[in-house]
Amino acid sequence: MKSLCIITLLLSLSMPASAQDTVKWVFTNYPPANFQTEDGHFKGFFHDIVMEVFDQGLGIHVDIAVYPWKRCQSMVKEGAADILVTIPTAERLEYSVTHSRPVWTKRRILYTYHDHPKINDIQRINGLRAIHSGGYTVISYLGNGWVEKEVQGIGIPVAYATTVDSMYRMLAAKRGDLIIEEKSLAAPRIAEQGLSERIVETHGVGSESGFHILISKKSPAAGLISRIDQEVESMRSRGRLDQIFAVYSMADAR
Repeated sequence: MKSLCIITLLLSLSMPASAQDTVKWVFTNYPPANFQTEDGHFKGFFHDIVMEVFDQGLGIHVDIAVYPWKRCQSMVKEGAADILVTIPTAERLEYSVTHSRPVWTKRRILYTYHDHPKINDIQRINGLRAIHSGGYTVISYLGNGWVEKEVQGIGIPVAYATTVDSMYRMLAAKRGDLIIEEKSLAAPRIAEQGLSERIVETHGVGSESGFHILISKKSPAAGLISRIDQEVESMRSRGRLDQIFAVYSMADAR
């Protein structure tokens, strides 16, 4: 009997996370990707993907909490949370692991204010280097690591708002030239704030980036990354990613 107990204990220590385990996912409200509704429910295309991968695919319960974006990243880095869904930059990969292919590719287009004197030039921009050479100022929000590294990092001036919504108000007030954002994320926020006549969606393109599920290296779930990869690829091959994006009027992930 004693030997059986020892064997059972050793097996439990060597096994990866089980169906009884819970992982903690942290994000900041950013509809339609991930957000908390007024009645406390969580929604968004990243939400649906994460829940299907972990809760349905791996049998692991997901706890969700909403925090400022910088705190979310710090929590995953320190091991106080398990999951981020974002761009796997070199800095983030120092403290997290991820799967092979993006769950979603974000195509960032350019927004400017109505009657910008260089609107015709902005319509023809393709890439960050063109933004830099044109001498434009970009508006973003505090904690946007992609902008800090990829935009400000190459010398483009950036004016930071305290929140995502306030960056659109800054653009409408002409406190910068451009916002670089994916249409499905930007358009609803602009409309909700009544800024559609003051902010112009252009044909200019800033960049494209792949979003992944990142798992803290300090999380027990990091040992499941190959299984997470299998779940994501299964969803892709079965058309589930496309189905989820369609619910939120998104382009597919390919």
